[in-house]
Amino acid sequence: MEKIYLSVVFAAAMAAATPAINAESPVHNKVFEYTPAPGQFINTLPEWIEGEDAADMAAKALEATASGGMISLGGYGGYVVVGFDHTVVNAEDVRDIYVEGNAFAGSSEPGVVLVAYDINGNDMPDDNEWFEIRGSEYDNSKHNYVCTYYRPADDNADIRWTDNYGNEGYVYKNQFHAQPYWPQWLADRETLVFSGTRLPDNGEDQSGNGTYYVLSEFDYGYADNVPNNASGAWNEDAKIDIDWAVDLNGNAVKMPGVDFVKIYTGVNQTNGWLGENSTEVCRVIDAHVTQEGSNPVLDESITVDQAVLDAFLAEYADGNISSVEAVTAVGNDNLRLYFDAATGCINFNAPVAGVAMVFNQNGVMLYSGSFLPGENHIDLGGYPAGLYLVRVDGRTMKILKK
Repeated sequence: MEKIYLSVVFAAAMAAATPAINAESPVHNKVFEYTPAPGQFINTLPEWIEGEDAADMAAKALEATASGGMISLGGYGGYVVVGFDHTVVNAEDVRDIYVEGNAFAGSSEPGVVLVAYDINGNDMPDDNEWFEIRGSEYDNSKHNYVCTYYRPADDNADIRWTDNYGNEGYVYKNQFHAQPYWPQWLADRETLVFSGTRLPDNGEDQSGNGTYYVLSEFDYGYADNVPNNASGAWNEDAKIDIDWAVDLNGNAVKMPGVDFVKIYTGVNQTNGWLGENSTEVCRVIDAHVTQEGSNPVLDESITVDQAVLDAFLAEYADGNISSVEAVTAVGNDNLRLYFDAATGCINFNAPVAGVAMVFNQNGVMLYSGSFLPGENHIDLGGYPAGLYLVRVDGRTMKILKK
């Protein structure tokens, strides 16, 4: 939305700060992925230059955010994945992660936060390692929500979206931002599909005539939800407690700490002339510091609880995988899956569009793609014999390919 705003003091401090990406820094030092949804700040925050690809843009996102600059995640589902040079410890009775955004009073654009511990030790955030932070609106949200954006033929055109609830709308072009709203390094994609938790709408036209919109903050648990600072210090409400994490079945999870953080725009709403809700992200910081401010200092005396680590690895040795595992999606009469061993294809008839993913038995994602309503199939013919997990629209089944 149209709200690029930082206090003069904060902006000056950030401009003067040296990017804190050394081994002793509490600030994130990696951006694994930067995949925004369409939006009015896309291709400008950070700036895309012709010829740059996804890796280039991830590097630019790191350069901007690690030094206190800002990136935009665009409309619903657009995301960034960051990592640290150490494990952020889940300490008792305190909040562990401080996420800087661009919120101010009446202008909150909440982003859903997911956290991951590097279970398999490969220094990469694998799909089965993510746990969602259960924010205040978890029970009021739509889960397994899927939003599909359709690339327009003309960069000056509005961008249409549909969701798996039968809704549709547009990311509208406005007079303030004339550049293409579709991520130009993804211009070869006809669609962009995002799935996750859709938070409730938080924008209200209080004028009644489209001139004054207020975007209210939620109570806790989201990025870009409250101002970064309060009373001259880091705002406690901008911090995340790792103990708020839940697994795919909604169960509370006691994590030893986290190595990776993923943030995506959680609200799918357009607010008149302000434009779409779009989460903005600056630094993601280990909140266990001895000094706050533009150059925080990590408190290295806080360490992982070995008993908590052992219990977590015992319970989630295979990662965060849904307990729903059947050839037919149990409890859903509208979506049935079956494996045709003769052709090597998984077949299903979907009433609405969605996302399908395939994982090997180690939880490594091998395939991810969107599908349209109607008959669909996923071809496993080229895959070697073995056990696979197939997730379609949030439902998981096991396939033993011989």
